[in-house]
Amino acid sequence: MAPLIELRDIKKSYQGDGVNTLALGGVSFSINKGEFVSIMGPSGSGKSTLLHILGLLDKPSEGKYFFDGHDTTKFDEPFAAHFRNEQIGFIFQAFHLLARSTVMENVLLPLQYSSIPKNQHEKRALTVLEKVNMLHRLKHRPSQLSGGEKQRVAIARSLVNNPKVLMADEPTGNLDSQSGKNVMETLDALHEQGHTILVITHETPAARYAQRIIRVQDGVIVADQDSEGVHGHNGYEK
Repeated sequence: MAPLIELRDIKKSYQGDGVNTLALGGVSFSINKGEFVSIMGPSGSGKSTLLHILGLLDKPSEGKYFFDGHDTTKFDEPFAAHFRNEQIGFIFQAFHLLARSTVMENVLLPLQYSSIPKNQHEKRALTVLEKVNMLHRLKHRPSQLSGGEKQRVAIARSLVNNPKVLMADEPTGNLDSQSGKNVMETLDALHEQGHTILVITHETPAARYAQRIIRVQDGVIVADQDSEGVHGHNGYEK
């Protein structure tokens, strides 16, 4: 079976003030459907650039990126935006919830831009909110939620289009250790249900929930190995 994600010798450079800065220096790896993978690296390592390419928010300067068999380097921007909304669920460190909207309204938002019939929207939103244990907060606004609850709502929103992969960028970065543990356990439970999950993080406890850790430094992969903490047993301290 072909991998869900396949990068072949991805390079990314930026031009500025006559200087060419190489952010990624030839990255190759693949992720299979149903895997839980962490990408780790210090600030400036290239992991954020890598996430932007994986999430179709940016294009590589060189190399090929295949998503579910599609050569994404051939996508124009309108098609990339449509594909991204249908196939990829994003979870960000800063949550990006709409302050004046309720939990339910925030989760419904991605469905407005989808091909899913409107009569199915509410049922889908309730289903994913149940998955993250947030049904009791449907009518609350983000200001009435804890950081961990906000992130669980963001996870529900990322799931509502039933994407092929969830991509989380430092999902525990704004949380205390207990809330971070709860969020990673939520992602771990989603993985157990068959979801493909990719977490970008610099935090070892969060990374250990993955089956596999890819380490990036100075724009190249320096390690790609099975995690000691499969299914979260060596994640945050209990």
